[in-house]
Formats: sequence, structure tokens, C-alpha cells
Amino acid sequence: MKKFLLTIAIVAISAGSVFAQENSAEKLRWKGIMNNGFWSNWEIGLAGGINATAWNELGGVDNQKSIGDLGWQIEGNLTKWFNPIVGARLQVVGGQLNVSDDNGAKSKWIYPHVDGIVNLSNWIGGYREDRVYYAKLFAGAGVSFVNVGDNGGDGFAAAGGLINTFRVCKQLDINLELKAILTPGRDMPAAIASMPIGEYGQMYSATLGVAYRFNKRNWDKAYSQEEVDGYLAAIAALEAGLADAHRNAGKLSERLAAQKAATDQALKDNEALRAELAKRKTSVVSSTALFFNLNSARLLDRAKSSMQILAETIAAAPKDQVFTLVGHADDETGSPEYNQKLSEKRAKAVYDYLVENGVNKDQLTWKGVGSSQNIFPINSTNRVVIVK
Repeated sequence: MKKFLLTIAIVAISAGSVFAQENSAEKLRWKGIMNNGFWSNWEIGLAGGINATAWNELGGVDNQKSIGDLGWQIEGNLTKWFNPIVGARLQVVGGQLNVSDDNGAKSKWIYPHVDGIVNLSNWIGGYREDRVYYAKLFAGAGVSFVNVGDNGGDGFAAAGGLINTFRVCKQLDINLELKAILTPGRDMPAAIASMPIGEYGQMYSATLGVAYRFNKRNWDKAYSQEEVDGYLAAIAALEAGLADAHRNAGKLSERLAAQKAATDQALKDNEALRAELAKRKTSVVSSTALFFNLNSARLLDRAKSSMQILAETIAAAPKDQVFTLVGHADDETGSPEYNQKLSEKRAKAVYDYLVENGVNKDQLTWKGVGSSQNIFPINSTNRVVIVK
């Protein structure tokens, strides 16, 4: 018996080392379900019930004289499920065999064995967490010890049967197990071990018990390659959209910074103009000067910033107050005729912009004076529209 138990331990340790490697490799799959790690999907169970012995004719119980000849047994189980369909079990059976001979012999009995289990319900119907009943077939082998040390027999025995499992909750199952054990006649109790060579002894049993399932109890879905590719494509699209959003945020930040710089520059230009006008005591009573580039009537960003302030000033002024937009050109470039037309274009550009941005056109008038009225000492600053 010691050698047999040692063999079982070596097999269990070897299996554990194989399945423990699942963390470093792709997990196996069975019908779309991922195999869990070695320490998941374990069960421990305890059961008890009745047994009956038979011999001579395989499958017969003719030698049992009455229902009183039934024996009893208890079972301890340790089961590991490798996937929803295939599992392995170490079971130890212990009890009493009531052998129906003329002497009414009773024999103590121990039967440790290892079984392979197939869950027919999951195999045929597919894995379902909400299933209440499971039909499981098992078959295995071990060593049967009858009347150990007391004229008993011991030797190889094979077992098989059906486990009817009823799920109570995620942790607990109720098992009704029907089992048949076959062993050579010479390994039966001494009272009947004189059977002819070739005859087989049999033990039939029915037990009822509970099983507790611990660690991870369910099974994860194994995604197909198409599903994985779809998820990866969706993630890539989200990452690309996020990158675009970051880039757009950067561009918006740059635009806001440029607009702020233009506004600051416009404020500085106005302050410089007011200081210059006060110094020269000019008759210009403007609060705003809008500058242009050489030979251009296109509004600059900083001029647009100033016109936003101007629009607010006009909106706050009395409705009958009229503001005059006077366009200028410097006298160092262009002919007087060209400069006159350029100054008018500049004044008209300011007028159009203000009207488009909600200023009442009845409060505005515009004109160009060409290069005939240079109001600033720096000639380039005379490329301007003054608001009076």
C-alpha cells in the first residue's frame, strides 16, 4: 500500500508542475473555454452509503441472500478539473463488506484509487454556469485491501460508474454516486477466495455526499482570433483619436498664445500712440490706431484685437455719436494718387470688419487722406487708420 500511495503522490506532483507552467505560456482551450491554472477548480468531498458483494458470475448478485447482507462504506474525494469536461480524482473508500456465505462473514475494506472523470453534461450540452444537474462518467484503478492482516486479500482493482451532481450553490454540490468495482477472486475475503481461477469478485455501491469547490470555480471564455483582432483594432482607433485630440489641443493652445500676443501688442501700440499724440498735442482725438503693412490693406491679427475693444467702446457710446475712420499712407512710397486709393481701402477694410462684427453702421463713416497728413514722426507708422 505504501508503494501505491507513493506512486499516486509522484503522479500528482508531476501533473502540478505541468499545469503550473500555464502562467508562462498560452493556456489550453476546450470548446471555447480557457483552462484555468493548476490551483483553480478543485473539489473536496465526503460521502457515505451502502454496498453489495457478488462473485462467480460477472455482474450477478445471486449469492446475496437478503437485504440484510448489504454492507456500508464512506468515501473521501479530492478532485481537480482541468477544464469543464475533463478531471481527475483521488478517492479513498473504507467500510465493511457483508459476504453472504454460510458463516455470514463480515470483512473490513479499504480501497484507495485514482479516477479519470468526464462531465457528459458539459461535453454534450456545452459549458453553462447556471446548470443545476451534471452527469459524470468515471473510471479508474487502485488497490483493494480486504481484512488487512486477518486472512484477507489485497490486489489490483478497477472501478467505474456514474456521478449524479446537483449544484446547490457556487460552493457546494450534492453527489449521488453509483459505482462498480471489479477485482480478481483471489483478492476477495478468505471466506470466498477459493473461487476458481478466472472468476471475479465485484463490489457494487451507492453513496450520497457533498462536495465543496474552492479557489476559482468558474471558467473563462476563450476569445477567437477574430474577436481579439477586433478588440485590438478598436483600441488602435481609440489611441489614434486620442493622439489627434492631443495634437488639436496643442494647435489650439498655440492659437490662443498667438492671439494673446497680438492683443498685448495692440495694447502697447495704443499706449505708444496716445503718448505720441499727447506729446505732439495733435488734434487727433482717437482712442484707437490700426496699423497696416507696407502697400497692404489687409487687417493684421493685432489690429483685429484692437477692433474688438473698439466695437465694445462704440456699443457703449450714445447711439447718435458717429465715429470717423481716417485712412493714411506714408509719403515715402507710392505716388499721391496710389496712396490716396490705398488709404481709402484701409479705412473701408476697418469699416467692413466692424459692421460684420455687429457695430451699427449708422455710427460709422470713413475716408482716406492718402499721404497728405503724416501725423507720426516715424514714417512707417503712418500706414494706419485713425478712429476719431
